Amino acid sequence: MAENTDEEHLENPTTIQSENPADEIIPANDTDTINQNQETENMETHAQELHKAPGYGLKHYLFEFLMLFLAVFCGFLAENYRENKVEHQRAQELVASLLEDLQHDTAQLNMLIKYREIKRLNLDSLNILLQSPLETIERNSFYGNLLQTTQIYTFNQASGTISQLKNAGYLRYFSDDKLIRMISDYEYQTQDFKLTESTELEWTSHKLIDFWATNLDNSSLTEMFIENKHLEGTGISFYKPDGMRNLNAILNEIRFFNNAMQYDAYPIQKKEAGKLMDYLHQQFHLK
Repeated sequence: MAENTDEEHLENPTTIQSENPADEIIPANDTDTINQNQETENMETHAQELHKAPGYGLKHYLFEFLMLFLAVFCGFLAENYRENKVEHQRAQELVASLLEDLQHDTAQLNMLIKYREIKRLNLDSLNILLQSPLETIERNSFYGNLLQTTQIYTFNQASGTISQLKNAGYLRYFSDDKLIRMISDYEYQTQDFKLTESTELEWTSHKLIDFWATNLDNSSLTEMFIENKHLEGTGISFYKPDGMRNLNAILNEIRFFNNAMQYDAYPIQKKEAGKLMDYLHQQFHLK
Protein backbone atom coordinates (compact mmCIF):
# COMPACT_ATOMS: atom_id res chain seq x y z
CA MET A 1 0.00 0.00 0.00
CA ALA A 2 2.77 2.35 0.83
CA GLU A 3 4.48 1.66 -2.39
CA ASN A 4 1.29 2.41 -4.31
CA THR A 5 0.91 5.68 -2.59
CA ASP A 6 4.41 6.80 -3.43
CA GLU A 7 3.86 5.85 -7.00
CA GLU A 8 0.72 7.91 -7.20
CA HIS A 9 2.59 10.95 -5.92
CA LEU A 10 5.24 10.44 -8.46
CA GLU A 11 2.80 9.92 -11.30
CA ASN A 12 0.67 13.02 -10.37
CA PRO A 13 3.02 15.81 -9.25
CA THR A 14 1.16 18.73 -7.57
CA THR A 15 1.96 22.37 -8.36
CA ILE A 16 1.95 24.46 -5.23
CA GLN A 17 0.17 27.86 -5.84
CA SER A 18 -1.05 30.58 -3.54
CA GLU A 19 -4.73 30.69 -2.98
CA ASN A 20 -4.65 34.55 -2.84
CA PRO A 21 -4.53 36.17 -6.34
CA ALA A 22 -3.03 39.33 -4.87
CA ASP A 23 0.09 37.43 -4.06
CA GLU A 24 0.69 36.83 -7.73
CA ILE A 25 3.93 38.35 -9.04
CA ILE A 26 3.22 41.08 -11.66
CA PRO A 27 5.91 42.33 -14.04
CA ALA A 28 7.28 45.94 -13.51
CA ASN A 29 6.01 47.27 -16.86
CA ASP A 30 2.51 46.11 -16.10
CA THR A 31 2.68 47.85 -12.71
CA ASP A 32 3.50 51.27 -14.29
CA THR A 33 0.64 50.95 -16.75
CA ILE A 34 -1.79 50.12 -13.98
CA ASN A 35 -0.64 53.13 -11.89
CA GLN A 36 -1.07 55.56 -14.84
CA ASN A 37 -4.53 54.25 -15.54
CA GLN A 38 -5.50 54.68 -11.90
CA GLU A 39 -4.17 58.29 -11.85
CA THR A 40 -6.12 59.17 -15.01
CA GLU A 41 -9.28 57.73 -13.53
CA ASN A 42 -8.72 59.69 -10.31
CA MET A 43 -8.22 62.99 -12.24
CA GLU A 44 -11.34 62.48 -14.31
CA THR A 45 -13.31 61.74 -11.17
CA HIS A 46 -11.92 64.90 -9.50
CA ALA A 47 -12.76 67.07 -12.52
CA GLN A 48 -16.29 65.78 -12.54
CA GLU A 49 -16.64 66.55 -8.87
CA LEU A 50 -15.38 70.13 -9.39
CA HIS A 51 -17.75 70.65 -12.29
CA LYS A 52 -20.60 69.56 -10.07
CA ALA A 53 -19.43 71.78 -7.17
CA PRO A 54 -22.00 74.48 -6.33
CA GLY A 55 -19.33 77.28 -6.10
CA TYR A 56 -18.58 77.09 -9.85
CA GLY A 57 -22.03 77.74 -11.16
CA LEU A 58 -23.57 80.84 -12.80
CA LYS A 59 -23.13 82.95 -9.68
CA HIS A 60 -19.44 82.17 -9.65
CA TYR A 61 -18.96 83.38 -13.23
CA LEU A 62 -21.05 86.48 -12.60
CA PHE A 63 -18.88 87.23 -9.59
CA GLU A 64 -15.70 86.84 -11.65
CA PHE A 65 -17.12 89.12 -14.36
CA LEU A 66 -18.05 91.73 -11.74
CA MET A 67 -14.57 91.65 -10.25
CA LEU A 68 -12.98 92.03 -13.67
CA PHE A 69 -15.30 94.91 -14.51
CA LEU A 70 -14.51 96.66 -11.23
CA ALA A 71 -10.78 96.24 -11.83
CA VAL A 72 -11.00 97.81 -15.29
CA PHE A 73 -13.32 100.57 -14.09
CA CYS A 74 -11.06 101.45 -11.14
CA GLY A 75 -8.08 101.55 -13.49
CA PHE A 76 -10.00 103.92 -15.73
CA LEU A 77 -10.88 106.16 -12.79
CA ALA A 78 -7.26 106.22 -11.62
CA GLU A 79 -5.98 107.13 -15.09
CA ASN A 80 -8.65 109.79 -15.49
CA TYR A 81 -7.76 111.27 -12.11
CA ARG A 82 -4.09 111.31 -13.03
CA GLU A 83 -4.77 113.05 -16.35
CA ASN A 84 -7.02 115.64 -14.69
CA LYS A 85 -4.37 116.33 -12.09
CA VAL A 86 -1.68 116.75 -14.75
CA GLU A 87 -3.92 119.04 -16.82
CA HIS A 88 -4.84 121.10 -13.77
CA GLN A 89 -1.17 121.53 -12.88
CA ARG A 90 -0.33 122.46 -16.46
CA ALA A 91 -3.19 124.97 -16.53
CA GLN A 92 -1.84 126.60 -13.36
CA GLU A 93 1.60 126.88 -14.95
CA LEU A 94 0.14 128.41 -18.11
CA VAL A 95 -1.87 130.93 -16.10
CA ALA A 96 1.22 131.98 -14.13
CA SER A 97 3.18 132.35 -17.37
CA LEU A 98 0.35 134.34 -18.98
CA LEU A 99 0.28 136.68 -15.98
CA GLU A 100 4.00 137.33 -16.37
CA ASP A 101 3.48 138.13 -20.07
CA LEU A 102 0.63 140.50 -19.28
CA GLN A 103 2.70 142.26 -16.63
CA HIS A 104 5.49 142.67 -19.17
CA ASP A 105 3.00 144.07 -21.70
CA THR A 106 1.56 146.50 -19.15
CA ALA A 107 5.01 147.83 -18.22
CA GLN A 108 5.84 148.28 -21.89
CA LEU A 109 2.55 150.06 -22.57
CA ASN A 110 3.24 152.48 -19.72
CA MET A 111 6.62 153.23 -21.27
CA LEU A 112 5.11 153.75 -24.72
CA ILE A 113 2.45 156.12 -23.35
CA LYS A 114 5.22 158.21 -21.78
CA TYR A 115 7.18 158.16 -25.03
CA ARG A 116 4.11 159.34 -26.93
CA GLU A 117 3.74 162.22 -24.49
CA ILE A 118 7.35 163.26 -25.14
CA LYS A 119 6.75 163.04 -28.87
CA ARG A 120 3.61 165.16 -28.54
CA LEU A 121 5.65 167.84 -26.76
CA ASN A 122 8.24 167.72 -29.58
CA LEU A 123 5.50 168.23 -32.14
CA ASP A 124 4.09 171.17 -30.16
CA SER A 125 7.57 172.71 -29.97
CA LEU A 126 8.01 172.34 -33.72
CA ASN A 127 4.65 173.94 -34.33
CA ILE A 128 5.62 176.92 -32.18
CA LEU A 129 9.03 177.26 -33.87
CA LEU A 130 7.54 177.20 -37.36
CA GLN A 131 5.27 180.13 -36.49
CA SER A 132 8.36 182.34 -36.15
CA PRO A 133 10.30 183.82 -39.09
CA LEU A 134 12.59 181.15 -40.51
CA GLU A 135 15.73 183.26 -40.06
CA THR A 136 15.08 183.56 -36.32
CA ILE A 137 14.52 179.86 -35.62
CA GLU A 138 17.25 178.28 -33.51
CA ARG A 139 18.88 175.58 -35.62
CA ASN A 140 19.68 173.17 -32.78
CA SER A 141 16.14 173.31 -31.39
CA PHE A 142 14.51 172.87 -34.81
CA TYR A 143 16.60 169.93 -35.97
CA GLY A 144 16.56 168.31 -32.54
CA ASN A 145 12.77 168.31 -32.32
CA LEU A 146 12.42 167.24 -35.93
CA LEU A 147 14.77 164.34 -35.32
CA GLN A 148 12.70 163.20 -32.33
CA THR A 149 9.57 163.00 -34.48
CA THR A 150 11.24 160.47 -36.80
CA GLN A 151 11.81 158.00 -33.97
CA ILE A 152 9.14 155.41 -33.37
CA TYR A 153 9.06 152.82 -30.60
CA THR A 154 6.62 150.01 -31.23
CA PHE A 155 4.90 147.55 -28.93
CA ASN A 156 6.67 144.19 -28.63
CA GLN A 157 4.13 141.82 -27.13
CA ALA A 158 5.23 138.99 -24.83
CA SER A 159 3.26 136.45 -26.80
CA GLY A 160 4.99 133.21 -25.79
CA THR A 161 2.18 131.85 -23.63
CA ILE A 162 -0.63 132.92 -25.94
CA SER A 163 1.18 131.27 -28.85
CA GLN A 164 1.39 128.04 -26.84
CA LEU A 165 -2.31 128.24 -26.03
CA LYS A 166 -3.24 128.65 -29.68
CA ASN A 167 -0.70 126.48 -31.48
CA ALA A 168 -0.16 123.62 -29.02
CA GLY A 169 -3.84 123.17 -28.24
CA TYR A 170 -3.50 124.07 -24.57
CA LEU A 171 -6.75 126.05 -24.66
CA ARG A 172 -8.49 122.72 -23.98
CA TYR A 173 -7.17 122.96 -20.42
CA PHE A 174 -9.55 125.88 -19.86
CA SER A 175 -13.25 125.16 -19.84
CA ASP A 176 -14.08 128.79 -19.05
CA ASP A 177 -15.52 130.31 -22.23
CA LYS A 178 -15.24 133.82 -20.84
CA LEU A 179 -11.50 133.43 -20.26
CA ILE A 180 -10.96 132.11 -23.78
CA ARG A 181 -12.98 135.02 -25.18
CA MET A 182 -10.99 137.57 -23.16
CA ILE A 183 -7.70 136.10 -24.38
CA SER A 184 -8.98 136.22 -27.95
CA ASP A 185 -10.13 139.85 -27.57
CA TYR A 186 -6.77 140.86 -26.12
CA GLU A 187 -4.92 139.23 -28.99
CA TYR A 188 -7.21 140.86 -31.56
CA GLN A 189 -6.74 144.28 -30.00
CA THR A 190 -2.97 143.83 -30.06
CA GLN A 191 -2.89 142.89 -33.73
CA ASP A 192 -5.19 145.79 -34.55
CA PHE A 193 -3.05 148.56 -33.09
CA LYS A 194 0.18 146.92 -34.24
CA LEU A 195 -1.17 147.36 -37.76
CA THR A 196 -1.58 151.07 -36.99
CA GLU A 197 1.99 151.18 -35.70
CA SER A 198 3.22 149.55 -38.89
CA THR A 199 1.32 152.06 -41.00
CA GLU A 200 2.75 154.95 -38.97
CA LEU A 201 6.29 153.61 -39.28
CA GLU A 202 5.99 153.15 -43.04
CA TRP A 203 4.37 156.53 -43.50
CA THR A 204 6.99 158.33 -41.41
CA SER A 205 9.84 156.62 -43.21
CA HIS A 206 8.54 157.57 -46.63
CA LYS A 207 7.18 161.03 -45.95
CA LEU A 208 9.23 162.74 -43.27
CA ILE A 209 12.63 161.23 -44.03
CA ASP A 210 12.18 161.78 -47.77
CA PHE A 211 11.17 165.36 -47.04
CA TRP A 212 14.28 165.85 -44.92
CA ALA A 213 16.51 164.46 -47.69
CA THR A 214 15.03 166.71 -50.43
CA ASN A 215 14.21 169.94 -48.54
CA LEU A 216 16.64 170.43 -45.64
CA ASP A 217 20.36 170.66 -45.04
CA ASN A 218 21.56 167.07 -44.59
CA SER A 219 24.86 168.20 -43.08
CA SER A 220 22.95 169.42 -40.02
CA LEU A 221 21.51 165.92 -39.54
CA THR A 222 24.99 164.40 -39.80
CA GLU A 223 26.44 166.81 -37.25
CA MET A 224 23.65 166.28 -34.72
CA PHE A 225 22.75 162.61 -35.10
CA ILE A 226 26.03 160.99 -36.10
CA GLU A 227 28.69 163.34 -34.73
CA ASN A 228 26.57 164.31 -31.71
CA LYS A 229 27.34 168.01 -32.11
CA HIS A 230 25.40 171.02 -30.89
CA LEU A 231 24.24 173.16 -33.81
CA GLU A 232 25.07 176.81 -33.42
CA GLY A 233 23.26 179.85 -34.83
CA THR A 234 19.78 180.60 -36.06
CA GLY A 235 17.97 180.42 -39.36
CA ILE A 236 16.68 177.53 -41.43
CA SER A 237 15.78 177.33 -45.07
CA PHE A 238 14.00 174.93 -47.43
CA TYR A 239 15.29 173.87 -50.78
CA LYS A 240 11.83 173.99 -52.32
CA PRO A 241 9.34 176.87 -52.20
CA ASP A 242 6.53 174.74 -50.80
CA GLY A 243 8.78 173.22 -48.14
CA MET A 244 7.06 174.88 -45.19
CA ARG A 245 3.59 173.84 -46.32
CA ASN A 246 4.66 170.26 -46.94
CA LEU A 247 6.39 170.05 -43.57
CA ASN A 248 3.30 171.28 -41.72
CA ALA A 249 1.13 168.71 -43.53
CA ILE A 250 3.54 165.92 -42.60
CA LEU A 251 3.69 167.02 -38.97
CA ASN A 252 -0.12 167.08 -38.77
CA GLU A 253 -0.24 163.46 -39.98
CA ILE A 254 2.40 162.45 -37.44
CA ARG A 255 0.41 164.19 -34.70
CA PHE A 256 -2.71 162.26 -35.75
CA PHE A 257 -0.91 158.90 -35.45
CA ASN A 258 0.71 159.90 -32.17
CA ASN A 259 -2.56 160.96 -30.56
CA ALA A 260 -4.30 157.80 -31.76
CA MET A 261 -1.68 155.65 -30.04
CA GLN A 262 -1.29 157.76 -26.88
CA TYR A 263 -4.95 158.39 -26.11
CA ASP A 264 -6.66 155.43 -27.76
CA ALA A 265 -4.75 152.25 -28.66
CA TYR A 266 -2.27 151.98 -25.79
CA PRO A 267 -4.69 152.90 -22.96
CA ILE A 268 -7.34 150.48 -24.30
CA GLN A 269 -4.78 147.69 -24.54
CA LYS A 270 -3.55 148.44 -21.03
CA LYS A 271 -7.13 148.30 -19.75
CA GLU A 272 -7.73 144.94 -21.47
CA ALA A 273 -4.55 143.54 -19.95
CA GLY A 274 -5.67 144.69 -16.49
CA LYS A 275 -9.10 143.09 -16.88
CA LEU A 276 -7.55 139.83 -18.00
CA MET A 277 -5.09 139.78 -15.09
CA ASP A 278 -7.86 140.50 -12.58
CA TYR A 279 -9.97 137.68 -14.00
CA LEU A 280 -7.07 135.23 -13.84
CA HIS A 281 -6.42 136.12 -10.20
CA GLN A 282 -10.08 135.72 -9.40
CA GLN A 283 -10.67 132.40 -11.16
CA PHE A 284 -7.43 130.67 -10.20
CA HIS A 285 -7.06 132.17 -6.71
CA LEU A 286 -3.60 133.55 -7.39
CA LYS A 287 -1.86 136.00 -5.13
